[in-house]
Amino acid sequence: MRQVSENILKERKSRVLHAVIHEYIKTGKPVGSSALEKGYKFNLSPATLRSLMAELERDGYLTHPHTSAGRIPTDAGYRAYVDSLIELQRLAVEEEERIKKEYEKKTKEIDSLLSQTSKILSGLSNYTGFVMAPKAKHNEIRNIELIQISSEQILVVLLTKTGLVKHKMINICIDSEDLNELKQFLNSKLRGFSLEEAAKRIIVEVQKYQSKQQEMFKLAGYISNVIEDIQDDIYMNGTSNVLGIPDFNDFETARCLMNLNEHKDRLIEIIGKDLEVPKIKVQIGGECASELKDLSVITTSYSDGNKTIGVLGIIGPKRMEYEKMMALVNSVSKIVNGFLLRMGEDDDER
Repeated sequence: MRQVSENILKERKSRVLHAVIHEYIKTGKPVGSSALEKGYKFNLSPATLRSLMAELERDGYLTHPHTSAGRIPTDAGYRAYVDSLIELQRLAVEEEERIKKEYEKKTKEIDSLLSQTSKILSGLSNYTGFVMAPKAKHNEIRNIELIQISSEQILVVLLTKTGLVKHKMINICIDSEDLNELKQFLNSKLRGFSLEEAAKRIIVEVQKYQSKQQEMFKLAGYISNVIEDIQDDIYMNGTSNVLGIPDFNDFETARCLMNLNEHKDRLIEIIGKDLEVPKIKVQIGGECASELKDLSVITTSYSDGNKTIGVLGIIGPKRMEYEKMMALVNSVSKIVNGFLLRMGEDDDER
C-alpha cells in the first residue's frame, strides 16, 4: 500500500477542515463526508474523506454534536482555521511589500540615471548639465497597482513604460475583491495610454463599469487626480561651474541662472520646447530665452526606443568649444537612449 507523505497528509487535513468549517458556517448543520464530496473538489475517495474527518476529530478539531454522522468544528478547529487565514494575510502583506520594493527599485533606477546624467554632463563640460525627466503627458502606463494597506487605506502605485513610478495613499473603504476587480479593469482600459490620455479616459471608462458604482467612481476620481498631479521634473547640476568662469561676471545673468535653478518649472518650460527636435540644437543668447541672453544652450532629445520622451543638454557661456560640447551632448544622449531601450526590453521579457 502506497504511503502518503506527512506534508501531503497535513495539507489534505487542512483542506478538509476548511471545507467542513465553510460548509457548517453556510448551512448551520453538521457536515458529513457526502456534503464534502458534492460541494468540494477534493479528488479523494469517500473512504479517505471519512478517514481524514475521523483524524481531525481525534486531533480535537472536529466533534459530533450528537449521534449524527456529521461533524462540527470545535474551538480548536476554528482557531486553526482563523490562524491559517491570518497566515494568508501575512503572506499577502509580504507580497505587497515585495511589489512596493520592486517599484521603489524602478524609481531609483530612473531617478539615478537622470540625476547621474546631469552630473556627467556638468562634470565633462565644466558647465551646467541638465536632464529633463520624461514628459509626464507622453509617458505610457505600464501598470497600475491598487494595494489594500488597511480597511480604510489604499496605496495607488503607477508605473510607466519609461520607469517613472508614482504612488499615493488614498483613504477609502472598498473590499479586496472589488479592489482587485477594479485594478484589472483599469489596467485593461488604460495600459498603453499616455498619462494625459489616461487622466481623461478613466472617469469615462469607470462610468461604463457596472459594479459598486458609488465607491468605484469615487476611487476613480482619486486615481485620476493622482495621475493629473504628476508634474514634469528636471535634474540640474553645476550652476556654480558657469558662475565661476573668470570672464563671467555679469551679476544679472548670474541672478537669472540661479533663479532658474530654484524655479525649475520655468526652465522646464524653456527646455521643453526642444522635445520634438531630434537633432542637436544650439541656441545662443536671446535665441533661447531672455533669462539666458548672455549664455548658450546646447540640447538634444532622448527616447525610449519608440518615441521621444525628454531633453538633455548643457548651459554655458557663449565663449565655449561648441564642437566639443555638441559631441558630448550627442554621445550622452545615445547612452541614455540605449539604457532606456534595454530597460524596456527587460520589462517586456518579465
